Amino acid sequence: MTEEIGIVVGTTNTMIYKPGNGIVLCEPTKVAYNGDPKLGRVRAVGTEAAAMMGKAPEKTVLSFPVTDGFITDPDACRDMLDRFLRKVFKPRIFAPKIRAIVGVPTGLTIEERRIYDDVFAKVGINETIMVENILLSAVGVDLPVHTHKVSLVANIGGGLTEIAAISLGGIMKGYGINVGGSMMDRALHDFILGKYNFKIGMNTIAKLKSEIGSLYSNDKTSLLVSGTDIVSQAPMSVSIRSTDIMEALMPYYLRIADAIESVIKVLPPEASSDISIDGLHLTGGASKILGLDKLFSERLHLPVTVHPDGEYASVLGAGKLLASPVLLNEVMNQR
Repeated sequence: MTEEIGIVVGTTNTMIYKPGNGIVLCEPTKVAYNGDPKLGRVRAVGTEAAAMMGKAPEKTVLSFPVTDGFITDPDACRDMLDRFLRKVFKPRIFAPKIRAIVGVPTGLTIEERRIYDDVFAKVGINETIMVENILLSAVGVDLPVHTHKVSLVANIGGGLTEIAAISLGGIMKGYGINVGGSMMDRALHDFILGKYNFKIGMNTIAKLKSEIGSLYSNDKTSLLVSGTDIVSQAPMSVSIRSTDIMEALMPYYLRIADAIESVIKVLPPEASSDISIDGLHLTGGASKILGLDKLFSERLHLPVTVHPDGEYASVLGAGKLLASPVLLNEVMNQR
């Protein structure tokens, strides 16, 4: 018996899709070890490991297997995926064969592709089908990727933003930049530290972005958060404003806008005509900040659609390819 799954191992989260069940796992891409990670003594993975950030004992070491969208710690990635797959597949006397569509960054080198093959083979995946995350995202939000109509997509992920013009089952033009949600989190952390002499954890950063994140200059929203005064080292609370978030993150979103524009400029006139009507489609967790559609629309002079389930678009796309052998075959023929 062969089981089929879709897997996306992102900088921030790892997601697994099972046909008939939908998304069965979405957890942080993190591993906690007891002592030296090289010894392989895994204490926790995913959500449980993330909950240890800033609270773990000295001998607990946190590992982040993916950096800027690419697997950079294969051993930790294997340890994490091994435990995730145990959650997804119940123990059986005879282990099933597993066929997986795996989301990968655009433009993998031969060596990087070998790393992905090796990681997934060692956690029991018998057949790995690699498809670019940006293409999976387009499929996931139901864009007509199999037709001659050109779709422009930007997937703003945790460690990487990928932009592509897609048609006839493949990527016409694509571009990636190392700007994503994780870099923005660090920028917001440093901005608050510099402005308020106030240190907060990354979980609080995520809460700020989620609850009051905005790119509108006239947004008056604020949120009281707890942290540490870096001068006295005493606990304290500070009211952070939406405009603080805008000031810290705006340069990164403008860099993404410039990258999108660079893709548009190299497209043939026929493709530009399609895009001028259909506009830009945004996916990825970092696309959900309030006001991003307005910012990009004004800078790029295009309609902009932020897809509501965009953070899950890539793994949903993997699921849709599994459900459509014809579309999967068309996509694979463009490799």
